[in-house]
Amino acid sequence: MNPYEFMFPRLEGAELEKDPSPFIRLVEKGVSGFILFGGRLDAVRAGIEELRGRARLPLIIASDLERGLGQQVEGGTVLPSAMAFGSASEGGMGDEVLGRAFSFLAAEARWAGINMVLAPVLDINSNPENPIIATRAFGELPETVSRLGVLMAERFARQGVYACGKHFPGHGDTYQDSHLELPAIEKTFGELEKFELKPFRAAIKAGVPAIMTGHLRLPLEDPSGLPATLSRRALDYLRSGMGFEGLIITDALNMAGAGGQQGLDEGQRAEMALLAGANVLLHPSRPEETAGHLLECLSAGRTAPWASGIGLLREKRSALAGGQLRAPSLPDFEGNRGLAHEIALRAIRAAGISTALRLDTANLLVVVLTDDPRRLGPFVRELEDRAPSVKFFINPGMGFTGKPSGEDALLKEMARGGRLLAVAHSTPEAWKPPSPGLRRNIRRFSAMGPVWLSFGNPYVIAGERRKILTYSDNPELQREMAERVAAGRFF
Repeated sequence: MNPYEFMFPRLEGAELEKDPSPFIRLVEKGVSGFILFGGRLDAVRAGIEELRGRARLPLIIASDLERGLGQQVEGGTVLPSAMAFGSASEGGMGDEVLGRAFSFLAAEARWAGINMVLAPVLDINSNPENPIIATRAFGELPETVSRLGVLMAERFARQGVYACGKHFPGHGDTYQDSHLELPAIEKTFGELEKFELKPFRAAIKAGVPAIMTGHLRLPLEDPSGLPATLSRRALDYLRSGMGFEGLIITDALNMAGAGGQQGLDEGQRAEMALLAGANVLLHPSRPEETAGHLLECLSAGRTAPWASGIGLLREKRSALAGGQLRAPSLPDFEGNRGLAHEIALRAIRAAGISTALRLDTANLLVVVLTDDPRRLGPFVRELEDRAPSVKFFINPGMGFTGKPSGEDALLKEMARGGRLLAVAHSTPEAWKPPSPGLRRNIRRFSAMGPVWLSFGNPYVIAGERRKILTYSDNPELQREMAERVAAGRFF
């Protein structure tokens, strides 16, 4: 048994273009696939084709494409967030239209050489303070997440792409980011069945081929303190309790929640995940060291559950040798971008704002509050071009902890006159929760009563009365909202 066969190491698209030899060596050592990050579309496509030609069985090329191929690969389409899809659905956009977007996501992935998309996110974002799920979830209700998650997985299957639902048993009701620490879910499986596990059951019933485990502790079910990824109890429940027969894929092994709290190195994490019943070890940061540890396990005879796991993985790889490897058609990238923008616009929601609202653009001050000003560049540049009289503050007084100042009183007066627009921007990002400074700044400007425009995570301004929510920060959406602000109206 070859321990490399269990692994999907990291595949850097830019490095693949410059020098594919390290990745070719991993293929020759026997890895079953990769997880792709970044790169240019044509180069990624050519590089994956070369790797594929070196493999004995078809490679599974996976990638985090929750927001489309463009999330990872330059030249692909960027979709709105999953929560934007949920909002567009609630606004009357039908599943036929939303399903077309999921179909083109899979078609673009196949064109790039990717045959597994690490989506849908089946987490239900029931905790407004969740730092890592938020807009990655389709919504706050199991019915919404189940319906759209199944729709996505089914449309992927039609395009010959494997879906991977995540993050079992549900990351939506946590205060912590499992990239940084190990969140705990203080519920039994019986309690989880009433809410968190409903989308997973729906996806399993629909035949989802893979499920990713979350680095989530279940103290009421497994007192060992291990994350679900390493917990025999958790993975047995997924298999026996829920009847799942597909691939069990770990979340990335380099995340702190995968065993950092227990002081486990990646080799130990890999061993325990396989013993618990996982089939795929995702993103080992040092594949050779991990393989060395697993070889020691083989020598010591600590590998009883591995045989069935590798058999299922080989079966899924072999299945790719059929229709899924036929050359896909060139996607309609321009049309796909148009549909993505249509969905983003249908997702926009307003609260506490009349359609008659007008902004005084001749005297408007726009306060931009964000952890990443570069991401809001399209909005700022478009508004500067269209309305040169508008003034900007970018993160004024970030980290402000003092008492309200005379400036605050002036800003409050501007807000009453429709001359203050506060723009809040936050998107869930691995290893980077919303900063305390951003939250303090939002609280500071909240007291002034401005109109709020939110890009991305709507929960950072959850208590605001007058707001426009967009759920995404796609450049096209930013430019659209800048055009509306320049025209003095949102509607």
